[in-house]
Amino acid sequence: MRDEKITGVFRRLVAAFVLLAVLLAVSGCGDDSSKPDVCGKRDDLQKAVDSLIQVNPVSDGTAEVRTRITAVQQATTDLASAAGDEFDPEITAFKESTAKVADDVKGLTGSDKAGAVTALATDVPAVRTSFDALMDAVGSKCD
Repeated sequence: MRDEKITGVFRRLVAAFVLLAVLLAVSGCGDDSSKPDVCGKRDDLQKAVDSLIQVNPVSDGTAEVRTRITAVQQATTDLASAAGDEFDPEITAFKESTAKVADDVKGLTGSDKAGAVTALATDVPAVRTSFDALMDAVGSKCD
């Protein structure tokens, strides 16, 4: 009789551990999918910005800079679509600042190269400021 009690207790412990393991596995699987779509779009925007930062305008050329700025702008549009109106002020500020830099880069191939360089000196820091504000806002939803 005593062996039967020990066996019964052992079976219940094993069953409890199996149930616990299954619950932990299931809860671990849901972590990534439970985040809103905006989080993935935020990550895509971060990758596009990182790619833009890595471009070398001298060796890669202004066409490559424009291509990467366009990628940032598209990733921003995708983020805005996923976010709806939730981060509208931050997205708008970032879109406006990147549009200015895109115009400045176009100006580098025009007749007023010095003016474009001067504008870039002012507009690039504004992109950084608006990007940080956007990432902070979206991060509150994702992190």
